[in-house]
Amino acid sequence: MRFKVKLSQVEPKKEAIISIDYRRRFISLLKKIFDERFNESSVKPYTFAVYFGKKAKFSHDFITVVDPITFRFSTGDEEVAMVFYNGIIRLKKEGYLHDLSPNSEHGAFFRIEKIALEKEPPLKNKFKTLSPVVIERKTDSKSPRERYAIPGDSDFDKWLVENLQRRISILLTKPIPFTELYLEPESTEEVLVKHYGGYVRGFLGVFNLHTDNPEILKFVYQYGLGVRTGQGFGYLEVV
Repeated sequence: MRFKVKLSQVEPKKEAIISIDYRRRFISLLKKIFDERFNESSVKPYTFAVYFGKKAKFSHDFITVVDPITFRFSTGDEEVAMVFYNGIIRLKKEGYLHDLSPNSEHGAFFRIEKIALEKEPPLKNKFKTLSPVVIERKTDSKSPRERYAIPGDSDFDKWLVENLQRRISILLTKPIPFTELYLEPESTEEVLVKHYGGYVRGFLGVFNLHTDNPEILKFVYQYGLGVRTGQGFGYLEVV
């Protein structure tokens, strides 16, 4: 299930200054939504993406926002979806204001305007990223280029499969068997994303995901592709 949540500024038409390292503020919002059900260390059964509007201006450290923010949330777990929906409704009724400002010098308070269930199109194997996809290698290196793989790296498909199998084994009660899985880029680009003070390497764009089991396509569409999906990465849209 997929939801779109509209967040509006408390002071309409005022420019809100938000850190380019903004995902942590939305993780904080999810903690409020899930309340005592939020587990800091667990692999999250969902993914999210944030759209700041057409008038948003991006600089090295900050995002200047004028339009309402669209917060997208996706999960394949009906119980998680229900808790998310009820949590949003609860916060809206309470008049909760979420602070997205990077520090006390900038006021960036947003209220929840509405939540809507997003219509899901028929699944295909062609996707567009709405948040960067992160594929992680098993390494002790802290270098983003060594720690994360992107399309074009010789070992990318190997770690794509490993990341997917690992998340399926954690999130689902039954495995999804497959013998084929590879990603065919159509128009992708590498991105380095500032996240919790460091940098994460990932990719954005359009690609085809080839597999012999359509349940794989369903899984990545609902739960996100790659790792760190609960931190705002890997959200896909069917093209």
